[in-house]
Amino acid sequence: MTPNGLYQKDGTGLFREVSLPLPVAIVLPVATLLVLLGLLLFPVNQGVLPFSPDGQLGLLLVIMAIQMLALGDTPVGQYRRSRLLMATGIVFAAMGAVSCIVPGLLTGVIQVLLGLLNITGGAVLLTKRLLSMLHDLRNPPTEPVALPHLLKQLLVTQTVLNVVSITFGITMLVPGLAPGTVIAGIVVINGLLLFVLVSILLKIQ
Repeated sequence: MTPNGLYQKDGTGLFREVSLPLPVAIVLPVATLLVLLGLLLFPVNQGVLPFSPDGQLGLLLVIMAIQMLALGDTPVGQYRRSRLLMATGIVFAAMGAVSCIVPGLLTGVIQVLLGLLNITGGAVLLTKRLLSMLHDLRNPPTEPVALPHLLKQLLVTQTVLNVVSITFGITMLVPGLAPGTVIAGIVVINGLLLFVLVSILLKIQ
């Protein structure tokens, strides 16, 4: 128990400690923010709600920065949390904050940056997965091994996430290519897929 008596490891109900890995704990709010952002974009595109593109871009960049700083998780894979990666995360967070506070200052830069990162990240991870599958096909095991159902779900979910990431990146680089409602749907799907990913990871663990 802490000196204030506010936290008990063996508490009950809402005060009981949750056994949740840090990566999963960070993905949950990210998924929530994406779903909420996507849902809000629907009335925005209907002209019902006011909208700040700079706030949207800044929020997405800050989310990416948090993942980099806390987990070393980047759009092109997970890496050791080196000084370079930490510095990059801080720069991204600063750019996102400035975009939210000062509209119009970094809009074009962040839009291109998010587009390139999403396309590159999705393409790199898809390529790695494809090469791994090709390697397994060319070098099959002596005895067939059945892939567990959860791992199949994980691979499918990750693949769809990569495709969604590439699609979103393209819409960032080519404004007006897709209607606003389509972009909103892409953002919602991305968030929902992250919830599915979290559920699968928890079952595997």
